[in-house]
Amino acid sequence: MKKQPNNPSEERKMKFAEAGVLFVLVLALTVFVGARVASHNNTDEVAEAAQIAAPIFEPTPIVAQVIETAAADSIEIATGIEPTASLAVEPPRIVTYAQAEQTYFDGDYAGAVDAFEAYAADHTENAWGYYMLGLSNWKAGDLDAADDAFVTALELKPDHVKSLINYGRVLLEQDQPAAARVQIELALAQVPDSIDGNRVYSRICHREGDLAAAADGYLKVLQIEPTDVWSLNNLGLIRIEQGDFSAALPPLAKAAGLNSEEACIQNNLGVALERTGHFRAAATAYEMALNADADYAKADESLDRVSGLTEAADLAQVDLVALAAGFTAEPAVALVTVAEDEEEVTEVPGDMDVASTVAQVDSEDPDHN
Repeated sequence: MKKQPNNPSEERKMKFAEAGVLFVLVLALTVFVGARVASHNNTDEVAEAAQIAAPIFEPTPIVAQVIETAAADSIEIATGIEPTASLAVEPPRIVTYAQAEQTYFDGDYAGAVDAFEAYAADHTENAWGYYMLGLSNWKAGDLDAADDAFVTALELKPDHVKSLINYGRVLLEQDQPAAARVQIELALAQVPDSIDGNRVYSRICHREGDLAAAADGYLKVLQIEPTDVWSLNNLGLIRIEQGDFSAALPPLAKAAGLNSEEACIQNNLGVALERTGHFRAAATAYEMALNADADYAKADESLDRVSGLTEAADLAQVDLVALAAGFTAEPAVALVTVAEDEEEVTEVPGDMDVASTVAQVDSEDPDHN
């Protein structure tokens, strides 16, 4: 029997029925995929679900590009970094005291600052770490940072003598002699015979204009240590400032004999020799100062000045070796016969400005142990 074609009404019903079945299937498939995605939060299953659902929607190339770009942008917005950015963290720096101290002894003061900062950060209760940090900052030229470090060291250990003395030095360089005196007096109360403490105390007296007290302080140091070069030089410098040039010669001759390579010592010796009328010996001292430091302008000027001067005919030749050997740490006595005509000495032309200052002298040799 031949099958009769459906009428239009029946055909429409059939299509609706088929569409309904297809809709139910698609809906079931969508629910199934959504359930899987929600319950399994991993990349492989999301990709699998996307493949299953792909036939439902096939974006045009332009739409696909927009979606891909938006997805990449969302990664950057969500993470705040490039997907390939490295997340490696540099491990903390571990520095031993010996390593940091060796950096200081090598003369790398900026490196010593970094090293002792790292050491102190790991040893916050160790006063020695902050003491060396202060010393390193001072030698590196950062007085404020040195001040902070010494204060911390003394907060941890108020009786730390080396911190007291070197903090006093820093305060003196900051032009705070009264504050420096407090630190040095605390140090000397513990160690009355400290060479460094007494030398810095004399520097304070000198800065405050008390030349007699400063000289007495240097003599005390030289009674403890007769070869302390900077106390010899500084004592000679004070005698020059007091106008007692003959008394300046013995300690300066001894200092120059102990350290002939220090320009300021040779220059000070030259000044004392010049002011006692020993122009040829003064010229030699100025030449030695320039040999030690070719840029020492004051020695250069002084050498030009004395080269045109004539010594008194009856002036005895000065024996610097004998003067040095005969010096003792007692109130100085004039050991050199000067020109008989005192006016002749005072009329020596030129500025008798002493090149070195106490601050420059003592800061060359700080204690660091």
